[in-house]
Amino acid sequence: MNFYARTTAVVLLGIFIIQPIWAQTFKIYCELEGVIPALEDRKLKPEKVVVEIQTMGKNLFMKVVGSNFYTVQASSLTTEEFVGKNLTSEKLMGVTRKHKATGFESEVRIERETVMMTAFNDMDYRGKTVRVLLSGPCIRP
Repeated sequence: MNFYARTTAVVLLGIFIIQPIWAQTFKIYCELEGVIPALEDRKLKPEKVVVEIQTMGKNLFMKVVGSNFYTVQASSLTTEEFVGKNLTSEKLMGVTRKHKATGFESEVRIERETVMMTAFNDMDYRGKTVRVLLSGPCIRP
């Protein structure tokens, strides 16, 4: 077998046998209510959201997908920008993260037995830092 044939065989073998490892996304659906305590306990209209949960290596990633006030991202991963922490225990699954430069924090927790979710997200609202608190039941998968 000449050099070209061997190189082609190795490349094809690599393409078909060695596949990239992608984390599978687990989705859970929740109906949340939100409140912003810093704005005179302003209540937000309830919203149905999707919580996407992924693990990659030893890190846990949780993302609440909803409208502006109902979007939260947190992970246990620590990077140059964020400090993350895994809060998972026998009673709950959760993560928290803090932005190093702004101090903004976000957290997502889901109780295992009741499948109730609580979350918060710091954000800039009209030049003021506010914390949006979210809570509500999720549908058992």
